[in-house]
Amino acid sequence: MDKHFRIRLGISFLMIAILGIGVMFRAAHLMLVPSDRLTSAMNRQFRQDPPRTPRRGYILDRNKEPIAVSMEVKSLFANPNKAKKPAEAARLLSKVLNLSESQIRSRLQSDKGFVWIKRQLSDQEREAVEDILEQKPALSVYLGLTKESKRFYPHQGLAAHLVGFTGLDSNGLEGLELFYEKELSGTYKNKKPVDGTTLVLTIDKTLQYMLEQELAVGLKDTAALSATAMIMDANNGDILAMATAPNFNPNKFGTFTAEVRRNRSVTDTYEPGSTMKPLLVAAALEEGIVSAKTPVFCEYGKYKVGKHWIRESEAKDKWGWLKVGQVLQKSSNIGATKIGNMVGPEKIYSWYKKLGITERTGIDLPGEAPGGMTRPEKWSKILQSNISFGHGLTVTPLQVIRAYASIANGGKLVTPRLVKQWNTFEGELIKEFPPIAPKQVLQPKTVKTLTEMISAVATEEGTAPKANIPGFLVAGKTGTSQKPIPGKGYRSGKHMASFVGFVRDIPVNYVVYVLVDEPKFPYYGGEAAAPIFRRVMAAALAQEGISPNPNLIPMQKLGKSPEAPRIKDTVKEISASVMAPVTELKVADDFWLMPQLDGMTAREVLDLFSEKDLRVQVKGTGTVKSQRPLAGALLKRGDQISIRLEKEKL
Repeated sequence: MDKHFRIRLGISFLMIAILGIGVMFRAAHLMLVPSDRLTSAMNRQFRQDPPRTPRRGYILDRNKEPIAVSMEVKSLFANPNKAKKPAEAARLLSKVLNLSESQIRSRLQSDKGFVWIKRQLSDQEREAVEDILEQKPALSVYLGLTKESKRFYPHQGLAAHLVGFTGLDSNGLEGLELFYEKELSGTYKNKKPVDGTTLVLTIDKTLQYMLEQELAVGLKDTAALSATAMIMDANNGDILAMATAPNFNPNKFGTFTAEVRRNRSVTDTYEPGSTMKPLLVAAALEEGIVSAKTPVFCEYGKYKVGKHWIRESEAKDKWGWLKVGQVLQKSSNIGATKIGNMVGPEKIYSWYKKLGITERTGIDLPGEAPGGMTRPEKWSKILQSNISFGHGLTVTPLQVIRAYASIANGGKLVTPRLVKQWNTFEGELIKEFPPIAPKQVLQPKTVKTLTEMISAVATEEGTAPKANIPGFLVAGKTGTSQKPIPGKGYRSGKHMASFVGFVRDIPVNYVVYVLVDEPKFPYYGGEAAAPIFRRVMAAALAQEGISPNPNLIPMQKLGKSPEAPRIKDTVKEISASVMAPVTELKVADDFWLMPQLDGMTAREVLDLFSEKDLRVQVKGTGTVKSQRPLAGALLKRGDQISIRLEKEKL
C-alpha cells in the first residue's frame, strides 16, 4: 500500500471521526439546552392548537366613532392527553391565573384532547404564562397560548342597553350584538376565517352621552326606580339616542342584574296616560268631528260613566266649558272622554293602529313588545273612557315617540332606523340601508291644527311649563298614569310620568321622549319628565348650533321696563351664545339669562352672581357638574340657583 494513500486514508478517517463527534455534541446540546425554535417545531408536531376564529365586526356611531370594538388577546389552552406533569403545571399556573391548583389539575386530567385553561388573559397574566413556558419548555408540549378576539366597549356604559354585549365566546347575548350576531360574528370560506361585518349606526355618540347624563340626573332628582328616553329624527325615523337609567357597563355585564340590563324603550309596556289625548284629537280632526274651537263641557271636574266617576288628575281642576285645544292644554280627562264618545270605539281603535299604537315598529332589536289594546267590539263604556285618556291599553316608549314623529313631520309614519350601513372589517362599504319611505297617515291640515294646540302645553297655562325652552316653540304633551296590577286595578301611589315633544319652526326636526318610572312626589309628567325633556332638547339644539329666537322670549317676563326696546336688542346679541360659557348675560337691571357653569369652581360661581341679588345654593366640592336652572333660562332678582360640584376623578 502506497505511503501517500495511507496518509490520505488516515486523514479521511480522522475527518469522519471529528464529524461524528460534532454530531454527537450537537445532539447532546439539542437534548440538554432548550431551543425556542425546536420547542416551536415540537409544539407544531405534537400539540393540537385551536383554529383561528374570525374577528367580530365593530359597532360605530353615525360619525364612525367606535362604540364596540374587537381586541386581540391571548388565551391559554391544553392538550390533556399529552400532559406529563399536570401537578407541576397546576402549581405554577395557579400562582398567576387566579385559579386554584385543583381547578387547573382537573382540566389537565380531562379525557378530552383539547381544553381551555383560562381564556382572554390580561396582559399581566399573559406575560406570566409566557415566562413559565420559557422556563419550563417541556410544558409547551401540551400547554399553549393562542390569539382570540375579545369584545371591548371603550366608552363603558355608552349606549349599553342599545348595543348589548357578548359572552366569553364573543357571541351576542343582548341588544344589537344579538340581533346582528350572524353578520357581526363572521364566517368561514374554504376553511379560512372571514372577519365579521361592521355596523354603522344612526346613533350620535355625543347626543347619546348627553342623554344618558341628563337621564341620570333626572333619575336622582325624582328618586325614581328607572327612567327611559330617546331622541328621534322625525323626518326619517333615525334613532339618534336611546337610553335607560340606571345604566350598566357591558365590559362587566355579569355584575349587573337582568332588570338593569333591560332595554325598556322596546321591551317594556306601560299605560301611557295623557300622551294619547293628542292622538285621540287627531282622529277626531281627521273624521271631521271636531275643530280646535269645538266647545266641550267638562262637568266641573266630575263625570259619571255607567257606575264609575271620571275625575280630573288634580282635585282642584274643575273645568266647565273648554275648547278642544284647551282640553289638551289642561289635559282634561273628562274632556277626552267626551271627545272619545264622539269618535267612537271603532274609529279610536283604527286611528291608534294607523299611528302605530300597540303595533311592533320593526326596529332591529330583540324582544320588541307589541303592547296591547282590547278589540273595540269588547269595549265597555268605562274602558272606552279610559282608553280615551290613555289608560286601559299598553304601549312601548318607542311607539309613542314614533306617533309624535308623525305630528312633527307633517303626518308621515316613519319606521325607526338604527343601522345606516354595513362595512367590511377593514371599513369598505358592503351595503347601505336608506330610511324606509314613510306612510302618510295624517293630513297636513290636521297636523298643523294639532301642533298649534299642543304648543300651548309647555306654557304657564298648560301642564308642562317646565318643558318650555326660552326662545323656542315647544309642542308636546305630558302623560301621567298609575301602574296597573293585572286583573286587580292599580297600584296606589305608583305612577309613570312622561313627556314627549318637539321644537317647531327650526332647521332640525328632533322628537324627544322621556319616561320616569315611579317618581316620588310630585309624580306628574309636567314635574318629573318635562324638566329632563327641556335639558335634553336644549342641549341637542345647542349641539346643532341652533340659537334661541329672541322674539320668542316674551317681553312681559322681563317686566314692564321703559327699556324694553333696548332689552330686545340685547337679547338678540346674546342669543347665539346662550349655551356657551359666559361671564355676563344681563338683559335688564333685574333680569339675566342663565349662563353655562360647567367646570367652574364654587368661588367662580359665587363671584359671578355676587352683585345680582340671586340666591346661590352649592352642594359638594370640586367643579360644577350640574346646575338648575339650565343655561338660557330667564333669571330675575331673588331667584335661586342650585349647583352641584364634584371632584375630578384621577
